[in-house]
Amino acid sequence: MRGLPIAALAAVGAVTIGSISPPARAIPGRSGTHGAAPMAAAPPSAMSGAAPLAALRPSAVFNVPSGSAAEQNAIAHHVNQLAAGAPRGALIRIAVFMFTSKAFAQTLIDAKRRGARVQLVVDASTRDNDAYRSVERALGTSRKSSSWVVACHSGCIGDTIMHNKFFLFSQTGRARDVVVQSSANLTTRNRVNAWNNAFTISDARLYQAYGRYFAALAARHHERDHYRVAHSGRVTAYTFPRAGDSARTDTLYGLLGHVGCARGTAVLVTTFNLSRTAVAERLWSLSHQGCDVRVIYTNLSQRAREILQQDGGPQLLSSHYLYFDPDTGDEVDAFAHSKYVLIDGTYAGRTRKVVITGSPNYTEPALRHNDETMITIEGADIYGAYQRNFARLWQAAQSHYQLHGLVPDPDDPAASVDE
Repeated sequence: MRGLPIAALAAVGAVTIGSISPPARAIPGRSGTHGAAPMAAAPPSAMSGAAPLAALRPSAVFNVPSGSAAEQNAIAHHVNQLAAGAPRGALIRIAVFMFTSKAFAQTLIDAKRRGARVQLVVDASTRDNDAYRSVERALGTSRKSSSWVVACHSGCIGDTIMHNKFFLFSQTGRARDVVVQSSANLTTRNRVNAWNNAFTISDARLYQAYGRYFAALAARHHERDHYRVAHSGRVTAYTFPRAGDSARTDTLYGLLGHVGCARGTAVLVTTFNLSRTAVAERLWSLSHQGCDVRVIYTNLSQRAREILQQDGGPQLLSSHYLYFDPDTGDEVDAFAHSKYVLIDGTYAGRTRKVVITGSPNYTEPALRHNDETMITIEGADIYGAYQRNFARLWQAAQSHYQLHGLVPDPDDPAASVDE
């Protein structure tokens, strides 16, 4: 970690760079939100759309299952505020795999009632819950209307699942062309059990690129390859599925190929599921070359584990641990559901700080078959927020009781709980 031990880094649960922070509503016995002082939270009226949000700058928001109530709800609160801030005539477009949040369902219904256009794409597996049904009744399913819901069977473009987790707002408060790329579904399990992240930016070119992909999802025309790359300033977006059968068409493998290790570059990985052997081999190779490679994982395939555990490989840490919830008195399991890679050092021949994040797990289906989006972000501010989140997750996984064995995917409908 560029000379700093993991434990020495500041712990941050929800860090926003110039955007609205979650309310600091602490529960006795839990730690509160830490980090650089964020801007003041919006007043309660902002949740109903009555008060404008602060002007948005690029931001990173994280939820921490074993943190305070505000930290658990950080991402849900963030996207709820954005939707509540969309005025009459604004366009809200959301593509999310699992949707069981009754609170967010009501926010979308309220947005439509005040004259915003609301369009939602989900995977068909999420339809059997009250939250989804209420939104479907309110918005309808006809794409000839200005508001609608589309549920995709066996993916919208790909042939397996619609696994995206992104939010688009033409206007929210004073901000326009807002894109939120997250790893979190709108479910209880993704808040109280799973560590997740969300990156937010106001950027017209990126907004348009995501909008084109959203339109393709809603059209539901299956194709083997929908790999697109869109550049805007320091952010690059990638859409999937991507056709191919070798590492040469593995996007993450290719991005990691730009890393140079001569000066001890740090490569920090958080993943729910890593099974692509090419990615595992690349991470082992970087560690073997002298990079400081650390991997926090929830699930590893047997072959990926064998590769990473070879001599000279990266430091590995299971993210699956048990924590005590003082509010309920229950023991609760927590694990990483984020999928991000942090690079600090030599990248593409220059010294850079880079974040790679999005919805895809590091598996073959995520690359070749699912509907997914991934982005790269360059810059010290966003990198620093993600680095502190990595440090806090590493510390939490080390300091709590470790659990072992396969963790069921919180994106599995059977694992989701209505709010």
